[in-house]
Amino acid sequence: MGNTSITFKFLNSLRLIHNEEKYGQISVIKFLVLVIKKIHIALCFRKSYRPAIFETRSFNNRRAKLWRRMGCKVGANVCIGHSVSLDIGNIELIQIEDNVIITNNCILLCHRRDVSSYSKYDDSSKLPYIYKPINLKKGCQIGMGSIIMPGVTIGEGAIIAARSVVTKDIPAWTIAAGSPCRVIRELNVRNSNEE
Repeated sequence: MGNTSITFKFLNSLRLIHNEEKYGQISVIKFLVLVIKKIHIALCFRKSYRPAIFETRSFNNRRAKLWRRMGCKVGANVCIGHSVSLDIGNIELIQIEDNVIITNNCILLCHRRDVSSYSKYDDSSKLPYIYKPINLKKGCQIGMGSIIMPGVTIGEGAIIAARSVVTKDIPAWTIAAGSPCRVIRELNVRNSNEE
């Protein structure tokens, strides 16, 4: 720990915060503000996570409003199903554009352990974290139970099949599935005679 504040060193020794890049210069006042913000986020998340007795589009849209209050960038007409987990500690890294649908039980992760230099007999608990944004482009749909990993962009109009694990960017107007998720079909432009 190089040029870090005493507050960070103390809180890090208590394992309350660990991201030196993000919190290395934190003061006591900033930490108290952070705690209040995290409590607010936890309450909003708890309210948005639970299923309703009657799931409706308007109820799912209310979840999007709660995500906005938590600090996530969420566009218009976004529909979020119940039990969707988002990376609460890194909400500001999630961007969801207009008309996106995230179905029930999905997970959006913006951080993961950096295993690039991990070797046999190393202590895995000491591995550093990698933080990368998630970007869900306009009109894409995420199937039930899917996991979106850090650094992923899902293109406009793309559809992710249920139970997929998305580790790489998915191009616009495609259907993708699997673990790891791969494009299985590119969508064609609708012929005007088909309507």
